[in-house]
Amino acid sequence: MYSAKKAAEITGLSTATLRYYEREKLLPKIARSSSKYRQYTDEDIEWIKMIQCMRIANIPIQSIKQYVSLLIQGGTTLEQRYIMVQEHMEDIKNQIANLQSALVLTQSKLAFYENLLKEPMHQNITYVEEWKMFNHGGRL
Repeated sequence: MYSAKKAAEITGLSTATLRYYEREKLLPKIARSSSKYRQYTDEDIEWIKMIQCMRIANIPIQSIKQYVSLLIQGGTTLEQRYIMVQEHMEDIKNQIANLQSALVLTQSKLAFYENLLKEPMHQNITYVEEWKMFNHGGRL
């Protein structure tokens, strides 16, 4: 069993976030000690890590709540959960494609700035000139 502080440390979340997850019913009921302190199990920690993974994938809290609710209901909701996970996977693939495009643009911009920094004459360049240069492969 882990205290809230230790669970927060293990998961990298704050105790406030853990309480929020519990309040929003994203977690199963967390056990309490005789003095009413939360006591997290290894299973609770794994559950929290699952939620973290879903949040990293930008899955909305409402969708996570729906998934958790279905999960708690058991095998009768297996098909619904399968469809949800399938849809989330498509969203994640789209996010990856968008991030890949953003990475390519950012790498181009970084290379552009590296070249500009090599030429002190560009120190007084205006944003309009910079924009034109960047969009025309480094030429005005």
